[in-house]
Amino acid sequence: MKNNELSVNKASKLTASEKDRTDYVSPAVDIYETDNALTIVADLPGVNKEQLELATDRNILTIEGHAKTSADPNHLYREFGTAGYYRRFQLPENLDLDQTAAELKDGVLTLTLPKAAAAKPRRIEVTVH
Repeated sequence: MKNNELSVNKASKLTASEKDRTDYVSPAVDIYETDNALTIVADLPGVNKEQLELATDRNILTIEGHAKTSADPNHLYREFGTAGYYRRFQLPENLDLDQTAAELKDGVLTLTLPKAAAAKPRRIEVTVH
């Protein structure tokens, strides 16, 4: 490089959607399965209910949240900013997505996705003659 100039590769341009995704981080997630449901626990610090969007489309769960940014006028320098959270999951087909429950408490999202009745294990009684 000459004259301390930064070289930029003009051939690789990001589309608007790709550029927006660079402002997101993947939240830490734990997934638990029981006989009755699938439970997803995601860490979303700084996100409140109004900034959280949950959606399912064709058995794909999308979690998107935007953390609040501090508007403190006394900041002289900021080393890093808050990013949004974005994560997608392919869900099994044996879930009853109409009965999904979501709870957000202290930055932790808990999603409970119940299994469909046909997918739940059942016990067959045996009769003796």
